[in-house]
Amino acid sequence: MVLDQVRACMAKALKLDPSAVGSVNLNTTAADLPGWTSVTHLALVLELETAFKIRFDNDEIVSLGSVEAIMEALSRKGITQ
Repeated sequence: MVLDQVRACMAKALKLDPSAVGSVNLNTTAADLPGWTSVTHLALVLELETAFKIRFDNDEIVSLGSVEAIMEALSRKGITQ
């Protein structure tokens, strides 16, 4: 499932503990996770690009501030549930 892969990328990039990973859902935003900073955002983008073998352009990177936005961006790139 794509959401599980996104959670795994977030866990690695944002250094989330298992309980935090479990609470990540489509409504989760950068504001909900203290570890989701501008620096870790870039680490998350790199994790997503590696995991899904895709590339995000600069405009997309800026817009990836929530799990829902990440899922929508992945869907636009042909990655679906």
